Amino acid sequence: MRLLIIDDEEDICDLVAEIGERRGLEARTTSDAENVQQILGDFTPDIIMMDLMMPGIDGVELLRLLSEKAKNAKLCLISGSDSRVLNSARRLGSAHGLDVVAALEKPLSIQTLNGFFDSVTNTNMQAPDHAAAIASGQFTLHYQPVIEIATRRVKGVEALARWQHPERGLLLPDEFLEQVTNDGLMQNLTDFVIQTSVRQAAAWNQMGEKMTLAMNVTASTLLDLALPDKIAELCKQHGVPPEMLILEVTETEAMRDVTRTMDVLLRMRLRNIGVSIDDFGTGHSSLRELQRMPFSEMKIDKSFVIDMARSKDSTVIVNSIIDLGHNLGLKVIAEGVEDARAWEMLHEKGCDFAQGFYMGRPMTSAEFSIWLDNWRKI
Repeated sequence: MRLLIIDDEEDICDLVAEIGERRGLEARTTSDAENVQQILGDFTPDIIMMDLMMPGIDGVELLRLLSEKAKNAKLCLISGSDSRVLNSARRLGSAHGLDVVAALEKPLSIQTLNGFFDSVTNTNMQAPDHAAAIASGQFTLHYQPVIEIATRRVKGVEALARWQHPERGLLLPDEFLEQVTNDGLMQNLTDFVIQTSVRQAAAWNQMGEKMTLAMNVTASTLLDLALPDKIAELCKQHGVPPEMLILEVTETEAMRDVTRTMDVLLRMRLRNIGVSIDDFGTGHSSLRELQRMPFSEMKIDKSFVIDMARSKDSTVIVNSIIDLGHNLGLKVIAEGVEDARAWEMLHEKGCDFAQGFYMGRPMTSAEFSIWLDNWRKI
């Protein structure tokens, strides 16, 4: 694998190159952005680490160049600018079609660099057989609790897919979802998630636990006009009240085919299955489209919630989304609640529900039962 480092500080170039070479990467460095186009003429990088604040050609121009000359490389942006500039550059790179895998703030620590190379080199290992992994039961679901803020009552859980890899251990969606999609196996994984979720909801229902269980679906799944009937039939087979289930769809996916998506989601609601708009604030829906969709709840993207305590802008965005959701008659869930401060701020604002590490991490069904007993004793 080849690594290209673009940074006007030669010490950083040397440090990153040394760490990369220890991992068997062929590294090339430049401290002059004017040379990048020439380098790309005879050096095709698999990984690029690029400083945004370069003399001569700035980071925005470099992103445009890389989108033309190195679109297949995994890109890591680094900068001493504030986090908002870095995040904006990350979004711009993605808009150009670049695979922006990380955005790191300076100063860079050796630990941070090692963590980055661990993640990016692992994703370039020989592709595993995802079809066999799904069929053989290597995939599982973990459950993260959703708590009513005013009462501390457990509203329900969100089901999250995990891959129990025989060699690499427990893998998160960021480590397998893209390849599953590229392999054309997303329907297989979605079927597993829905069927496993309904069975788990049935088990909890038989125990007298009336919690909701939220499942994530993709844009392609939303185009399946038979999906509402499939889920309703599964509920009937397993004796699950349909109102126990919630379908989560991201804002971006919901707006790809508004008419067809509205058809599917409306039929879900007619069958008493809840519908949640996930990661709200990161997509491109208009208020008109949001009004037309039959959502029952709205989930605030965790990136805003995590930044609330230190970012006035994030606090304003979170408060505005809560007001918007309530004015539209929706329940609002804040994701990414990781500390008491975020919990208190959401409580003061009147947010309905919270989800995050502060209350509970995603866990197996057995671990969740233990967690639930302990939570109710608090």
